[in-house]
Amino acid sequence: MFWIRKIILGWTQRQVGCVNIYDKTVFSLVIGIFGRVLQWMAMSALPLSPRWRVFLQRLRGVKIGKNVFLGVNNSFDPVAPELITIEDNVSIAGRCLILTHSEGTTPLREIFGEEGKKFLPVRIEWGAWVTVGCIILPGVTIGKCAIIAAGSVVNKDVAPYTIVGGVPAKFIKNIDHNFFDEEMTYDSWSKGQEFWADIEK
Repeated sequence: MFWIRKIILGWTQRQVGCVNIYDKTVFSLVIGIFGRVLQWMAMSALPLSPRWRVFLQRLRGVKIGKNVFLGVNNSFDPVAPELITIEDNVSIAGRCLILTHSEGTTPLREIFGEEGKKFLPVRIEWGAWVTVGCIILPGVTIGKCAIIAAGSVVNKDVAPYTIVGGVPAKFIKNIDHNFFDEEMTYDSWSKGQEFWADIEK
C-alpha cells in the first residue's frame, strides 16, 4: 500500500508544480478534493440561495454565524478554510477572496524555511460588510460593523466602525455607531438609512 500512496501523492505534487501540497495521506487528499468540490459549488453561479452557500462553506469547515450573506463566486482558502471565522450579520458580496495561508515556491522555501510559510486565522466580526471584489489576506481581523470598499486588498486589521478602501486598504472614514445595536431595532435601521444618505451626498 505504501507504493500506491507514494505514486498517488507524487502524481498530485507534479500536477501543482512548485507549490507544496499539504495533503500527506491519500485520505486527506480525498478530503481535500471533496472540500474543493464544495468550494466550487458554493462559489459557482448555480441557482443557489445565499443560505445554501453558507451551508456548503460550513461543510468545508468555515465557522459562520447566523444571518450571514455570501454572494456568488467567493473563494475561501482551499487549504485551511477552518481558520476563517465569520460572525453574525456579516455580508460578503461576490468575487471576494479570503486567504488563511501563504507559502512561496520550492526555491524560496529552501531559502526561508518555516519563516516563509504562513498559516494565520481571518476573523470578520459582527455586522461587517465586505463589498464586491475584495481580497483579505492571512491574519486579518475586520472589526465590528466595518465596511471594506469594493476592490480593496486588506493586509492588516480593520478597526470596528470604520470604512477602509484601496490597495492596500487604508482608513477612509469613521462610522457614527450610536445607532447600531445587536438587537437591530427599527430605530437602528432608520438612523442607518440617514447615515447612508449622508454618505451618498
